[in-house]
Amino acid sequence: MISFESSEWIDRPAEEVFAFVSDIRNDPQWHTDILEAEYAGPGSTTAGATFRTRFKPFMGLSEGTGTVTVYEPPRRVVLTSQMGKFEPVLTLTVEPDGGGSRITRRLDMEPHGMLRIMAPFTGGMMRRRNAGFLTNLKRVLETAGH
Repeated sequence: MISFESSEWIDRPAEEVFAFVSDIRNDPQWHTDILEAEYAGPGSTTAGATFRTRFKPFMGLSEGTGTVTVYEPPRRVVLTSQMGKFEPVLTLTVEPDGGGSRITRRLDMEPHGMLRIMAPFTGGMMRRRNAGFLTNLKRVLETAGH
């Protein structure tokens, strides 16, 4: 099992940060690997909602599908995805912190095949990228006036 998490303080109210990050349609604005994200059917962010993404992993382009498995506004959303050979479970938790909020992004996945062998070598890079996504989220939310 690969698990890692990063946190970032954002100078925005927790409810605002949660509303932004829990709507996967906003992912292309801050998650540098996501090119497109949309809900698969009518509706929006709720438990049970399904979505599609197009993303640019380390090489090439790929597509994935997912489900919002937990939706607890304004604090926590859990997304379970199928992205090629990866089946990541992403947990985003937002809590009030001083005059702003703290977001924690946790990713858990079970590598299969060759990915299991490579996991110990890619863990550091994946942790840095995870932290980078949150740094970018902070920049987007604090400068765009969301």
